[in-house]
Amino acid sequence: MGKFNDTARGVFTNVTAHHLLTKTVAAHAKRLEELYDHVDASIYKKTLATGHLEFYTRGFEVLFDTTQEAMALDPNAHRHMIHPNDRMKVRAAHTKAEAGETVRIVFRVVTGNEVRWVEKQLIPQMEGDTPVAVISVARDVSRLKEQEEQIWQLAMHDSLTGLPNRSLFVHELEEWIEQHDHVAVLSVSFNSIHLINRDFGYAIGDEWIVAATSALLHRLPKSSFVAHLGGDEFILLLADAVDEAALALHCKSLIRLEDKTIHIGPYEWRPPVTVGMSRYPEDSDVAEELLQYANTALGRTNAAGADPFVFYTSNFNIELFRRHQLGNDLRRAIEEDELFLEFQPKVEAWSGRITGAEALVRWQHPEWGRIPPNDFIALSEEGELHIKLADWVLKRTCAYLQDWQQRGLPVVPVSINVSPKRLLHGNYAETIKRVLRHYNVPASLFEIEILETDVLSDNFKIHEVLEQLEAANVQIALDDFGTGYSSLSYLQNYPINTIKIDRQFATDLHENKKTQGIVRTILFMAEEFSMNVVIEGVETLEQLEAVRQLKCRIVQGYLFSRPLGEEDFVKALEERYMITTETASANSQQVFSLDARVTIHRFHDRIVHVGSTPIVLTKSSLRSVHFYAKIRLPVLEEVELKIVLPSGAPVYVRLVTMTEMGDGMYEYEAVYKDQHQAHRVVTSLQEQKR
Repeated sequence: MGKFNDTARGVFTNVTAHHLLTKTVAAHAKRLEELYDHVDASIYKKTLATGHLEFYTRGFEVLFDTTQEAMALDPNAHRHMIHPNDRMKVRAAHTKAEAGETVRIVFRVVTGNEVRWVEKQLIPQMEGDTPVAVISVARDVSRLKEQEEQIWQLAMHDSLTGLPNRSLFVHELEEWIEQHDHVAVLSVSFNSIHLINRDFGYAIGDEWIVAATSALLHRLPKSSFVAHLGGDEFILLLADAVDEAALALHCKSLIRLEDKTIHIGPYEWRPPVTVGMSRYPEDSDVAEELLQYANTALGRTNAAGADPFVFYTSNFNIELFRRHQLGNDLRRAIEEDELFLEFQPKVEAWSGRITGAEALVRWQHPEWGRIPPNDFIALSEEGELHIKLADWVLKRTCAYLQDWQQRGLPVVPVSINVSPKRLLHGNYAETIKRVLRHYNVPASLFEIEILETDVLSDNFKIHEVLEQLEAANVQIALDDFGTGYSSLSYLQNYPINTIKIDRQFATDLHENKKTQGIVRTILFMAEEFSMNVVIEGVETLEQLEAVRQLKCRIVQGYLFSRPLGEEDFVKALEERYMITTETASANSQQVFSLDARVTIHRFHDRIVHVGSTPIVLTKSSLRSVHFYAKIRLPVLEEVELKIVLPSGAPVYVRLVTMTEMGDGMYEYEAVYKDQHQAHRVVTSLQEQKR
């Protein structure tokens, strides 16, 4: 400062803004330092031109167990810590980022004995269209991965057994199909859980499932995969199993689990194990279908007389399709009189005089032809249609009895078959009495037949209904006697009027002394109880002579008559007597034949896709072809079949006739949809002959 005309002068500077800026920079620096020291994530920038790394946090040192100094010396120093299976994936991600693409990647880092999951995002920095640097943001996601694994375990595994569930099984099967030439799918059931849950409760049922799982795991073939479907049903995978005999051995090994007693607290069971099997590629190359087919085969093990293990065959599909159609059509059949009755006479063994008849319900389906009773009666009992069906038979039988009486025919008592389900529904005794009154039919002309096995449960309601029927003078017959655990107690306690000895005893009655002894005992017992006796299934003169020697008065069987339509039965009533006739099955012998397959191609105007069934082609003309099959097919103009020859060539036909052979076989004649295809069959038959 100097003097100027005795005046003091000075220069002042305002540093407030600078001071504030300094404080702001210091605050930002402090926050960055805190961010650098305390943020777990790894954030750094790599300059592409120089390879220089600029770190914004210490998280890199924690994630990769290394130091910045080591990274400055060698930017690849951490790569040996990346899991070997993930190194190529990480390298590819960095290559994409350095080319200008934002990339997100999840990989594993191995530090000591610990494996951590890391999520990294690579963000390129651009100058114009050129990437000049890459910012890396990485964080530890191990806990998130553990939670995802727990969720996956819950979603893909059964909580009770810990085994894979259906979803995981299907995923695994899809992978096996890609990896192996042959895969067998085995559906295994212990067939006990429903009864255990019902009788002992769900807590015991859960223990049973755990115990069954343990037993199965100790019996599994090597290198197999097992999952839990639900209840006490499981599903297995076997790879590269081709030989059917070897597969059968695996099934038998699993079935031997039923020899093992499983203990749950004070209870013990021996499970009736069954197995159904499908195979890739023979049955399908679709995982869901193979699972479905294995379960379909498993269901077949429940059929009467079935083996405990069943291989799936493609004709199951035709049968399932047919069964579905019949189930839909049965109600309409009852309401629109597609059903009808046939009558099988019961006759005196010596004179042939008709003493009664059994009414048998039949179904003539407009598309599938004659449907066996065992098919549609079983279908009706799956729902409530069995009530409508039973009542239809009752009313139609009484209507015929009324008509025959009014026509002055020598009417005989007629019996109908009644299931226990119908006896248990409503007041069946009152229903019968009401129908008899409506048609003015004496109770003495009406009889019900119940199976011996139906009274074994000693159900109070059934007992009550039978007593009410006895009081109304309705006759009661015990059918198929000798097939159950025959007991004198229910013959004594139930109001039985007639015993019908099962047809299995008639088969060798003329030559088996044990059979003769059993029948003689039944006849003596019936006489003591004042019961009538009918022997079913008499088909030969030798059997009839044995019946006569045992002094059994009434017989029923093909030797006298097959079931007759109403008109033919009326003629038999008018004649009153029937004569015996020997029956013999004619065996058709072909000079040559050809194995092929057939499937339903078109149903009405709709293309359908169902499995095929084996057939035997026997002869062909330029117009038609003849073949045999073990399945009933619809003889209907609107149904088109496809025959697949051994060469794979298709032939399209329509059935015109069907003959039931009596031994489970059906003979068909079919006309060609295109006569030019006839030469394919003729040529194949000629080649087979050579």
